[in-house]
Amino acid sequence: MAASGTSVRRLMEARSVAIVGASERPGAPSGFVLRNLLRCGFSGALWPVHPSEKRIFGLAAVPQLSDLPHRPDVVVIAIPAASAVPVVRQAAALGIPGAVVLASGFAEVGATGTLLQQELIDASVAGDLALCGPNCLGIYVPATGLALFSSRLAPAMRRGPVAIVSHSGASAIALANCGRWGVSHVVSAGNAAVIDIPDYLSYFSTTGDVRVVAVLLEKIADPPAFAAAMADAHRAQVKVVALRTGRSVRGALSTTAHTGALAGSNEASSAFLRRHGVIEVDNYDELVETVALLSADGLRPTGRTIAAIGVSGGGLAHLADLAAQAGVVFAEIGAETRAAIDRLLPPFAHADNPLDMTGIVFGEPDRYRAALDLMAADGAVSTLVAVQDAPLGLDLDGAAEYAGIAGAISQYRATGTKPLVFLSLLAGGPHALIRDRLQAGGVPILQGGRAGLAALAHALADLAPRQREPGPSLRQRPHWASRLSEGPPLTEREAKDFLSAHGIATTREILAQDSAAAVRAAETLGWPVVMKIESPDIAHKTEVGGVQLGISNAPAVRQAFDVLLDNARRLAPQARITGVLVQEMVSGGVEALVGLARHHPFGLAITVGPGGIFVELTGGHALDLLPVDMAAALALIQSTPLERLLSGYRTSPPADVAALGDLVVQLGRIGLAYEPYLEAMDLNPVTVLAPGQGVRVLDALIVRRMDAAQPAAVP
Repeated sequence: MAASGTSVRRLMEARSVAIVGASERPGAPSGFVLRNLLRCGFSGALWPVHPSEKRIFGLAAVPQLSDLPHRPDVVVIAIPAASAVPVVRQAAALGIPGAVVLASGFAEVGATGTLLQQELIDASVAGDLALCGPNCLGIYVPATGLALFSSRLAPAMRRGPVAIVSHSGASAIALANCGRWGVSHVVSAGNAAVIDIPDYLSYFSTTGDVRVVAVLLEKIADPPAFAAAMADAHRAQVKVVALRTGRSVRGALSTTAHTGALAGSNEASSAFLRRHGVIEVDNYDELVETVALLSADGLRPTGRTIAAIGVSGGGLAHLADLAAQAGVVFAEIGAETRAAIDRLLPPFAHADNPLDMTGIVFGEPDRYRAALDLMAADGAVSTLVAVQDAPLGLDLDGAAEYAGIAGAISQYRATGTKPLVFLSLLAGGPHALIRDRLQAGGVPILQGGRAGLAALAHALADLAPRQREPGPSLRQRPHWASRLSEGPPLTEREAKDFLSAHGIATTREILAQDSAAAVRAAETLGWPVVMKIESPDIAHKTEVGGVQLGISNAPAVRQAFDVLLDNARRLAPQARITGVLVQEMVSGGVEALVGLARHHPFGLAITVGPGGIFVELTGGHALDLLPVDMAAALALIQSTPLERLLSGYRTSPPADVAALGDLVVQLGRIGLAYEPYLEAMDLNPVTVLAPGQGVRVLDALIVRRMDAAQPAAVP
């Protein structure tokens, strides 16, 4: 339920506050709010609201909101859930612009709480009330001391360009107090019933003091609103870094389509965030390091390659391993750079990237600084990484041995021509003596090899959303729109007729009602043939012995016909049998799967990967949301094992990658045209033939939205 940007601004920039349920009782949420407001320097008017107390924390209290001398900008409602809704109605009736509802007991507790939350939403919308929560800790704006937060806040919290917005209250506290960056705003959004994360993102894009937003995300309730908020963020050059929880929960999709089992809502959510330029991270460490790096001053890489310098060959080898996993690319430094660096090194060492300066630089740190300058002068290098562990457990004398290197790094940071970051492979970071010297020099510090390199990969990536051009939109054909909206489930034959009618090549086939007709069909199609049972109730024919391959003569056709019918009647006795499909047999090529599946709340997504009967076991599939154009289709293919198979794996000949890309784009266009009717589609297998020979869909399954609402089909 989106609120307007103006409403969010009224809430976040409030200058007067009323607290309903105000109390000095230890542990009371309202007590935390009042203490925070008083300690954090809020200079606006504060009005405790309590039915009987006259003064709370020395402030004059009133019995109810209607007794206030002036209308507040925001009311903090710190009473139980059932009592909160009437107060929201009262606040809305009084024209109060904003509210923070702290109480739990709403949608997070089940059906009864969901109904109560809807009452909260209705009251807020009717009164144009910007509401944070419920089930939240609240908001904090350090610059103004607006501390509407029901957990203790540190008044001396470091200020800076990072806004934090989280569905989780505890996560908001953890990030706000991690000590790795300065904070501009802290929002614990809770259930986000009225104002959700996209509304805060749009607001942060207008403040001028936010460079990075750290997001703890439990849901994407309104994809269009989120997309619009990210467009605002990109225009304002605000980076958004998100850690999404609940990624192991699979989407509630129809299991009658392989595609639905291959890629759940987790993959669809990632595809959505990726498309809109959100940096998605895997864990807290990666989030912290990424935000720390992106919020640092002066880090504006112009390319995507790094040069790394350290003093440990083993440590740099480990760095190279981690960099390969993170997708960080080392620059190929030029011969002149190598020769100049060789002159800085002892005879037993040689220039490379990553560069081991050896222990000589502990006594001669000027060599380290000179190497940084030489690497920066190389045109292939875009960012320098100083890799050094100075463990926390060192005593002061031990830590002082690294001071010269830290000084060389800081000197370069002051005058160097390219961005530089310091990376400690140990997650604890460098010793305080070294950390303080680096921070005094403005050097960004990354802690932990894996998380630090992941952060660097994010900083070097091109996040700008790209406009997709899938070509002219398809128009629905009335016959197919009608068939997809009524009648029994589509058989394979009907599904392939649908695809053929929309420009996708399928196998030739003939439906036979008896064995004699099957023989005639095989003779018409040419030997060998494939024979399959046809039933609207059997989604996966191989699981009931419903497929026979390589039938090469008439007696074999008659025998296969009887076997297919017997298997189907025995293993799927309730299924309606409409005949046996005789199909041309396509030889050679590479088997792929291309499918569509609905992923709430994003709509249809397309999946590509290796095909055949073992798709769920082999894995290696990739997903993207519609629409897709040729560039996106090829990127999907290249991100799966299909790329190697299609390029001619071992002794196999190459296959028609372009034709498979065309099929992916066309299926995406079909999905957009018939989106109201489709739950999932499987094209599996799709045989990708030699270059220039195109593709053939050997089997197809269409699951309509109306089918997904019915009991599952026979396996």
